[in-house]
Amino acid sequence: MAEHLTDHAGQVRGLFDAKAATWPAKYAPDGRLSGRLTRLAAALSNHVPAVGRVLDLGCGTGELARAAAARGMRVTACDISQQMLRRAAERDPSGAVEWVQLCPNWQTLPFEPFTFDAVVASSVLEYVDDPAAVLSECARVLRKSGVVLCTVPDLSHPIRWLECLAGLAARLPWVRAASDRWPRCQRYFTYLRISRHRTLARWWRATGERAGLHLVPCPSDLDKRAPLRLLAFRGPGDAKAKPS
Repeated sequence: MAEHLTDHAGQVRGLFDAKAATWPAKYAPDGRLSGRLTRLAAALSNHVPAVGRVLDLGCGTGELARAAAARGMRVTACDISQQMLRRAAERDPSGAVEWVQLCPNWQTLPFEPFTFDAVVASSVLEYVDDPAAVLSECARVLRKSGVVLCTVPDLSHPIRWLECLAGLAARLPWVRAASDRWPRCQRYFTYLRISRHRTLARWWRATGERAGLHLVPCPSDLDKRAPLRLLAFRGPGDAKAKPS
């Protein structure tokens, strides 16, 4: 299938291909995303049986996938970024995780219905064209008692306020012209442009419901310093599922 890297999905892949070389360092013990990894792994353990099957959707360089596999879970991890997946596989010499490449414009996950006890989508949904369609696919491959764990931008965090202002500034012609001189600034503006879905919690709840999922309380929250909100969804067949 021909891919056009000027479209949104291609831009997302390009952004994360460029980040792949330095991405693992962010999850090192002193990295700025280490707390996110710890809390996501804890949330996964709270919701999934020790030998459960997990899909890590948008796995990056695979830190969460390997952590889940180390706890005995059977993990499949997928991403649209070829460079992220290459580094993930290199860091998994024992082959504990199944690594799967997705097309940037994927519409259907390459898995059978009712396959996974949990699907994790960490900082994924804000980058996709249609979050409801992605959540519908998550629901399709989820077992009846399974859970979808997502992180999405927390609009109450001051970093998100600054990003909003920066996004508005990036629309000004003179700011765009000035950013051409600094590649790092260009990458930041690209991130702001393609990270589309920055909405309130009730919007995510309604989006999950359109996908046949229901928001439920999540006992393990993210570090309050992180500009992210952790959401847990269950399918309509789960007796414990109720609007939160």
